[in-house]
Formats: sequence, C-alpha cells, structure tokens
Amino acid sequence: MLKRQAGRLLAAVVLGAALVSLPTGQAGAAGTTGIAACTWQKTLWELPEGAEAGEINGYDGGRYAVGNTGLDFFWGDGLVDPRATLWDNGRVVMRGAGQVPYFNDVNASGLVVGAMYLDQRFYAITVAHDGTMTNLPANPAWTSSWASWVNNRGDIIGWGTVGSAKSKMVVWPANAPGTYREVTMPDAHGVSLMDVDEQGRVIIGVSPGGSYILTPAGQWITLAAPGVKGVSVPRDIRDGRVVGRLDIAPNYGGAVAEWDPQGAVVRTIGRPAVEGISLGGNGTIAGYGFVGSSQRVMLWRDGVMVAQPIAAEFALTGLSDDERTIVGVEADRPAHYRCS
Repeated sequence: MLKRQAGRLLAAVVLGAALVSLPTGQAGAAGTTGIAACTWQKTLWELPEGAEAGEINGYDGGRYAVGNTGLDFFWGDGLVDPRATLWDNGRVVMRGAGQVPYFNDVNASGLVVGAMYLDQRFYAITVAHDGTMTNLPANPAWTSSWASWVNNRGDIIGWGTVGSAKSKMVVWPANAPGTYREVTMPDAHGVSLMDVDEQGRVIIGVSPGGSYILTPAGQWITLAAPGVKGVSVPRDIRDGRVVGRLDIAPNYGGAVAEWDPQGAVVRTIGRPAVEGISLGGNGTIAGYGFVGSSQRVMLWRDGVMVAQPIAAEFALTGLSDDERTIVGVEADRPAHYRCS
C-alpha cells in the first residue's frame, strides 16, 4: 500500500528553457478582432526519446499539459507502452518509467493529479515537478480512488469506490488540506465528471441523458435541454458559464450550446457548428464545426464564428486563457496553433 509522500517517480525529468511559448494574458474584446485577422502557426511538441506519438488529457490554459506518450499504434486506437507525461510550454519535463501512474489533469501551478495502481487498486495522487507522489486522503472503506480534475485554486475532484458498489464523487478542497468530502451521485447507469471551475463548480454528465452543475454549497442545478427529448452534453465551465453540445430530436444533430450558472440555455449555435469544447478567458468558444463533410476546429464569439484556424484533422483539448493558442493532437502528435 502506498504511503503519504510515497517517494519519487522513476521518471525522466528535464528542466530548462521552454521549447515553445504559450503566454497567458488578457486579450480583451479587441483580441477577438485580432483572432479573426491573425495567422495561426503550428508548433509540434517535444516527445521523449523512443516515443512516436502522444495524447493530451489535461491542459491548464497556459503553460502546462499532461497526457501520455508512447509508440504509435498503427492498426487501431491508442498507444503502445503509454507513459504519463507532463509538458511545460511544449517541452517534456517529466515522464513515468512505466504504465503507471496516470496523469489526468494539471493546474497553472504545475500541480498534477491522477492515480497510482498498486496491489490491484487505484490510489488518488498528486505529483510534484520532481516526481514526488503524495496520496490524497481516503476513506478506509474505499477499495479505489481516482483524482480527475484540479482547478488553479487547488480543489481536486475525483472518485472513491467501495467494491462494485456505486462510486461517490470526492472533493479534496484546497482550503482544508488533508480532508475530503464525499458526494452521492444521481441514480444513473453512468456518470462523468467533465470539469471544475475556479469557484469549485463541477459539471457532471449523466447517462442516460442529463447534466448538472454541482455548486460548492452542494446544490444540484440541471442544465436545460429544451426541445423534444433534448440532451445536454457539457464540456467546459468557466466562472459558472458552461459550453458543450445540445442534441435535439428528431435527428439529434448537435449544436454548440452555452448555459448560464443557473443552468439556463443562453444561446445555441447551429450548423456548421457541432460542439463547444473549451472556453477562453474572454468568452471565446473553441469547438468543432463542419467544413464540407469534415469536422474542423472553429472559434465563436457571441454566437458568431470568428475564425476557422486549423485546416487539418485536429483533436482539440483546449483554448488558452488569452484565446490565442489552441492545444490538441494532430496526426498523433501533441501540438498547438498560435495566433500571431
């Protein structure tokens, strides 16, 4: 069983000058005009020696991202020998020596959260830059725990399970180190924790259909899904504002949707828009829309498309806080596009 301050990862740690720059700042309303007029330039991220491909699990909106790197799997999805990886401005600064631990998210301070697998169970952990892992406090009754998301304040959201019983959402609050709070989830076949904002609101997707905002006070707010058998699919939350996708009968074609902190739909953006994925610091949405028969990354502001910056297939992870960097994976390689 892991102990607190469980030691250092057997990891390759490379510290030094940044390979690329992902500055954060305040674009302001005028920045939207710049986005529409600028040139978007691609920069491929560093891969560790021996790795051929990578995927991104979490991005802080500025300099840090976490995911996995490994060998490219040419005959299907996924990586061969995936290893947890932390990037700082596109440069690898930490990589696990084996297939554990798992890195799920990272905040602007570089605090990584995830899980360690040992003795046939998962343990929720944090990881420091030098590779030191620390177990998050746990209920002795849990058979496994998992840390999924962290905000810049340091609030961590994840899971605790007891055998095959229903999982409980767990909050490890930044303002009360060494403590945790269990949250009973709605009855459903499947529940997904989608994101947490800086105030501690969590967006939760439930299967079959239905989504919620859970406030720090424990209030459950339903995300509206108007229309006949409408389904709300949240993806990102910032200061209580939510973006995602709204599926509406009869054909359930997706539309970009925005919700306010009370769960009301602020607007939807129809075709060619399909889905909102990430919110920038000034309200710009990054997501997917159709160009012909293919989906491509697009940016919208106040319901209007302001840029379609990436011509290639690109798996979008997030839009930076300053709204001038788009992070994701292209052709199995982590990369970013920068507006300049």
